[in-house]
Amino acid sequence: MAQDMSSDDSCWVTTFVFISGLILGAGAAILLAPEPGANLRGRLAKGAKIAQEEFGEVANETKEALRVISQDTQRTVKKAASRINDAVEATKNAVIANEGDQPSPPVN
Repeated sequence: MAQDMSSDDSCWVTTFVFISGLILGAGAAILLAPEPGANLRGRLAKGAKIAQEEFGEVANETKEALRVISQDTQRTVKKAASRINDAVEATKNAVIANEGDQPSPPVN
């Protein structure tokens, strides 16, 4: 379980570093570009479109992962509830069986 959380943290750190690098790279490109504004704007628009597609893919993957986790959690909770109910029934049956084996206490 701890390894899963570490993996999730690593994914978020990687995503943050990627986004930071993208922003810094775009800023450096704007400041240092030796080309006309129209060409630069075209390149930036293309880069923005690629980034948008990447973020869309990450969002879809995250949504799917959350859906799978939700389904797994629901299955686990149902199994736990079933096991608890089985244990309660077994306990009730054991108590009932023991009551039939023992004599009744004397009444005063």
